[in-house]
Amino acid sequence: MKSCDRESAARLGRRRGSVSATKEGLQKLLEFFLYGMLRTSESLGNVELFLRRVEEEGLRKFMIVNMPKFMGSASAADACKAYTREADAEGLFEGSDTSFREDGGTIRADIDARCTYRRVCTLRHDEGLPIHCIRAYGLAEMLRIRLDAHYDWTLEAFGLPCRIRMTQTPRR
Repeated sequence: MKSCDRESAARLGRRRGSVSATKEGLQKLLEFFLYGMLRTSESLGNVELFLRRVEEEGLRKFMIVNMPKFMGSASAADACKAYTREADAEGLFEGSDTSFREDGGTIRADIDARCTYRRVCTLRHDEGLPIHCIRAYGLAEMLRIRLDAHYDWTLEAFGLPCRIRMTQTPRR
């Protein structure tokens, strides 16, 4: 294990007291998993393809089991809002931390400090590594699956809030 990887694992694992099999323990597990998945995808050479594929498989299964009636909307921003509400209701992440607005074929999302994945993104930011927004991947894949629309996303700003821009592009 590289020194940087050991230091990152140690930073992710820092905690006060012991972590039990509670929500906090599951959050730690998620952080370790995501950090490892991101590092692995980087070593394979095509982060976007790897993460999109992982997100698509997980999202399809999650929506079939947990969101069988969710079909999206004619408006991409409304579909993002509905998906976020559903994911929040299912306990996937805190949905009230996100706001959406749409302007033509562009959707803008602001995600605040309650983002489930924020700690991993902050760690990567602090290490000088690229930030791959898992929420943006999820939203873009949901739009592709439910609306049959392709959106490219850009993390415009990492901070409070994180700002994401998703732009509809022609089918590939």
